[in-house]
Amino acid sequence: MELGLSKVNSNQLTLTQIAKQQEQTSKLMQTIAQRVLESASKAGANQAEVWSYNTIGNSLEVRNGELETLEFNQDSHLGINVYFNQSKGTVSINDLTETAALQGLEAACNIAKHTEPDPYSGLVEKERMAKDFKDLSLDHPDDLTVEDMLEVAKAAESTALQAEHVKQSEGANFYSHRSLSCYANSHGFMGMNRTTRYSLSNVLIGQTDKGMLRDGYYTLGREYSDLLSPQEVGAEASKRIKRKLTQGSCPSGNYPVVFSPEVARGLWSHLLGALKGGAIYQRSSFMLDKLGHQILPQGVSIAEDPFLLKGLGSSNFDSDGVATQQRTIVDKGVLEGYFLSGYSARRLGLETTGNAGGIHNIIINSATKALDEILKELGTGLLVTEVMGQGVNIVTGNYSRGASGFWFENGEIKHYVQELTIAGNLEQMFQSIVAMGDDIDHRSSILTGSVAIEQMTIAR
Repeated sequence: MELGLSKVNSNQLTLTQIAKQQEQTSKLMQTIAQRVLESASKAGANQAEVWSYNTIGNSLEVRNGELETLEFNQDSHLGINVYFNQSKGTVSINDLTETAALQGLEAACNIAKHTEPDPYSGLVEKERMAKDFKDLSLDHPDDLTVEDMLEVAKAAESTALQAEHVKQSEGANFYSHRSLSCYANSHGFMGMNRTTRYSLSNVLIGQTDKGMLRDGYYTLGREYSDLLSPQEVGAEASKRIKRKLTQGSCPSGNYPVVFSPEVARGLWSHLLGALKGGAIYQRSSFMLDKLGHQILPQGVSIAEDPFLLKGLGSSNFDSDGVATQQRTIVDKGVLEGYFLSGYSARRLGLETTGNAGGIHNIIINSATKALDEILKELGTGLLVTEVMGQGVNIVTGNYSRGASGFWFENGEIKHYVQELTIAGNLEQMFQSIVAMGDDIDHRSSILTGSVAIEQMTIAR
């Protein structure tokens, strides 16, 4: 009998109902993985690995109190790697059935026969596979119906539209999905992840004598009850529009720059990207040869914690099956480690850090202050709330982005400014951090508050 993934009945749209149907999908994933690995061994592969995922959920958009769009999404994927004496064959397919998987395996084996051996390829050592699977509280299916989601989105938008300065809504969106993922390899390792994610957002338009302004707010979490109320989301979106209504300009020159938490996490992501094994072994990183060196002020440390309950980057194992671990990346400003997969670790002659597939929850540790206090200490400068453009060179560290935000003088915000360029060098910028805010944004796997840089170039 053919094993395959049947389509979920579109009349059953709550995540609780989806979770029940995904119990069969979970069994299917494990069965397919086992049969592919057995067949790979019979085909002569020295090693093999299989990964698959299945994501199901709903999303809708409300505009001016009316349902604009409603989508039911189901996405499945299967990948196979086989190794014949370090010659690797890879296939990736969207058909989660046993027949398709075995056909994919045959294709992967044929590819491997025509691939040059790579001395760094292959599975990570068996003893590094995860054995302890903690409950990280990532899976929280809820009984929310589409009607419930619709009312929540309407409530957020309705709250925002009560403000006179809000001219129209660009839409309120609600999203709820549940995902399954399975990774297995020929070491006998098999791991499953089950996660849920909910989000509510509202984007608004405000009117000034200089034109239209756009802003909004969102909330997200693993569990529906962890989201902000729709009234709080609508009110915050409205507040953010109102802050922009008082507009002005600022001088060009070198001034202190404060990155808001939403923008600061992007700033940290540039540093984290430069610390990834691929960038290091390709020698395409401004963090080359920096291990043991001071890259941040002494008061700033960076930790990775894959075990945060409900964390957006939490996991017991990486995409090599390697056990994840809590560790310190930067200790009192000194760089102590990179982010390495099994492959990049071999290229560098180091040990994997359990980061195949990505970085886990990042916590920026530092003494913090209220944003108002930081602005008072800096006196005059720019609070950046949005950046745009692609002006970041991860090789040299050169940084130049379009920006908008708020000009402050004598520690007080004066007005909104836009169409600016801010520039500097990332290595120097990170060493010039003078303060960290206590306004930590938890809507990401990078947990940071505002970041104040002593000086950057601002140009109109």
